[in-house]
Amino acid sequence: MNRMLKIAFGAVLGTALMGGAVAQNFPDVPEYHWAYEALLNMKNEGILVGYPDGLYRPGRPANRAELAAAVNSAYEKLKGMINGLQNQVDTLNRKIGDVESGLANKADKSELAALRDALNALRAEVETIKGWRRIIDDLQRLVNEFQAELREIRGDVDGMKSDLVDIKRRLDALEKRKPAVDIHGDVNLIMLAGHSTDDLFGITVDGRPTGFGRGDYSGLPVGMTRDLTIGHEAAFRFSGTNDTGPQWHATLVVGNLLGYNFGKGGSFGTIFGNQSGVQFGVPFAESSTKVYFQDFAVNLGTSLFGQGIDLTLGRVGYQTSGWFFARQDNTPYFHNERWDDGNWYFDGAIIGFNWGTVGLDVFAGRQSGRLDSDGFGSILATEVWPMMVGPMPSVVGPLLMVDQHLGANLTFGLGDRGDVMLNYIMLDSNWTSGGINRMTVFGGEVNFNITDNIAINGGYSQTNYQYNTSNVLDEDNFAWWANVSFNFGRANIHAGYRHVEPFFGAPGDWGRTAFLWNPTDLKGFHGGVSFDVNDRFNLAVDGYFYEAVDGAIFVSDLEVLGIKGELNYQISDTWGLMLGGEYVKWDTTIGGTNPKVFWGRVGLNWAMDSNSQLKFFYELSDLDIDAGFGFGISSDRKGGLFTAQWSRKY
Repeated sequence: MNRMLKIAFGAVLGTALMGGAVAQNFPDVPEYHWAYEALLNMKNEGILVGYPDGLYRPGRPANRAELAAAVNSAYEKLKGMINGLQNQVDTLNRKIGDVESGLANKADKSELAALRDALNALRAEVETIKGWRRIIDDLQRLVNEFQAELREIRGDVDGMKSDLVDIKRRLDALEKRKPAVDIHGDVNLIMLAGHSTDDLFGITVDGRPTGFGRGDYSGLPVGMTRDLTIGHEAAFRFSGTNDTGPQWHATLVVGNLLGYNFGKGGSFGTIFGNQSGVQFGVPFAESSTKVYFQDFAVNLGTSLFGQGIDLTLGRVGYQTSGWFFARQDNTPYFHNERWDDGNWYFDGAIIGFNWGTVGLDVFAGRQSGRLDSDGFGSILATEVWPMMVGPMPSVVGPLLMVDQHLGANLTFGLGDRGDVMLNYIMLDSNWTSGGINRMTVFGGEVNFNITDNIAINGGYSQTNYQYNTSNVLDEDNFAWWANVSFNFGRANIHAGYRHVEPFFGAPGDWGRTAFLWNPTDLKGFHGGVSFDVNDRFNLAVDGYFYEAVDGAIFVSDLEVLGIKGELNYQISDTWGLMLGGEYVKWDTTIGGTNPKVFWGRVGLNWAMDSNSQLKFFYELSDLDIDAGFGFGISSDRKGGLFTAQWSRKY
C-alpha cells in the first residue's frame, strides 16, 4: 500500500508541476521506468531529493516517515506557487489602477490593453491551478494524516543538532583532558645471512667478512645456515603533551643490536657493536639483549636581556656538518632513523641563541660512560656512542678516545640564498696516548644558491692534536673541499674537489672509498648525475678519481678510481625494486699492488601499510687483491650477504 501510494502520488504531482530547470534524474531510475518523467520533474522542482547517497530506490517500500516528508515538501511547494501567483495578480491590479488614473498624461490605451492581457493570462493560470483543488485537498488531508510523523521528523532534526553540539562539547573536553604522556616508537627485526664462495670469505662495504663460521666452524668459510644472525630492537618514545612550560622526551630501547659476542672456540662477533664505530674485520654474531636510553632530555625556553634562549638538558643529540661534528651511519645494511640520524648523543646541554639571521649554538657534554644495561666489562662492549678520532680510526687505529667535549657553532644567514657556518670544538680525553690528550677542530663552511638551479658548497676544517693546551701536531691535518650542483628538473648533476691531509681526524662523516670510511691522505675529483626517467623510474651514477697526498697513509703514487650506479623502480604503490653495483680499483707502481673490488646489489621493498615495511636485500662481493695490500686483508674475498628487515612504527 505504501509503495503504490508513493509512486502514484509522485506521478500525479509530477504531471501537474512541469518545471523549468533541467537536471539529471536519480541514477537508479532508468529512462524506461513508468514514473521516470514524474520523478525527474519533482527532482527539478526540489520536491524530491532522494537518499543521502543520491539514489531514489523506487522499488523500496516507503515507511510513513519518508512518505510524510515527501507529502509535506510537495504541499509547501504548491502553497508557495499559489502565494506567488496571488502576489502577481495583486501587483498587476495596482499597475492597472495607476495607468487608469494617469491615462491622460502618462499612458495610452495600448499600454492599458497590454496590462489587461497580462492580467487575463495570469487569471487563466490561476483558474488552471484551481483545478488542482482536489490534489491540494488530498495533500492537506495527507499532511494532517502524517502530522505525528512530521513532528517526529522535526524533532529528530532538532535532536540531531543538539547531539552534534553535545558531541563537539565532549570532544573539546577530551582534548583538554589528554594524557600527560604520549607513547610511540618502532619495532625492528633483521636477519643477516652471509656466505662464502670458493672457500673465500665475502666482504661488506664496512669491511666485515661474510660466510664466517661459528663454534666448531669458527674461522672457516661457510654458507648462510652457519652464518645466520637474527637481530631485534624495540624503541619506546615518551614525551610530554603539555602545551606550555618545559617540553621533555625520552627514548628507551631494548634489543640485541649492541654489544659483542665471545662464543665457543674463541669466536668473536657482533651485529653492529655500537652506534658510531665501523666494525671493520668483525664477523656478524648476536649478543645478549640490552637496554639503554637513546635520549632523555628536557627543553627549557627562556630569555636573557630580552633575547630568547633555547636550552636543552639531559641526554641530547647534536650535529653540525660532516667535516666537523657528525656521526657516521655505521649500519649500511640496517635502516632506522635512530641509528642513521647523524647526531652525536651525549649527556650534557645545548644552548641556542638567535639574533635574526645570526644563530649560535653552544654544546657541551660527556662522550664516555653512556652505557647500556650491561654496564660492566670492556669499554667497547658497553659504550653506546664511543667517539674515536684520528685518521681512519676503523682501520688505522684511533689517536684519541674522547671523554668530553665543548663546542660552538655560529651561523650567518645570507638572505634566503644560503649561510656561512663557523665551528670551534674541543675534544678531551681522560687518557694520554702518544703524548696526546686533546683535539681541537675548527673551520668554516659556506652553502649558497647562486640561482634556483645552481648551488655551491665549500669549506675548510682543521684538527690540531694537543697535550693540554700545547700543540703536538698541527700540520698535515686539514681538509678543504668545493662542490657545485645543477638542477635541471628531472636531472641533477653535481661535481666537486676535495683535499684531505693524512692526519685530518674530525669526528665527522665525509664518505667512504670502497670499505675505507672517512678516508684521508687523498685528493681529487668526484661527481655524479641523478635522473628521474618518470615518476617511478630513477637512475643515478656517481664516481671519483683520487690520488695520494703525500703517502703517509697510502703509498705516494696511489691512484684510486671508483664508480657506483643504482636503478630504482617503483613497481606499484607498495612494491619497489633496486638494482645496483659498485666498482673500486687502486693502482700503484710501488710494490706493484693493484687491488680491485666489486659489489653487485639487488633489493626489494614492500610497503605493507603506512607504518610497516619489509625490505629484502642481497649483495654479491668480489675483492681481488695483491699480497701486501694491508689494512688487515691478505687474501681475496668472494661471497655475499642476504638481509631481510621488517620495521613497524606505532
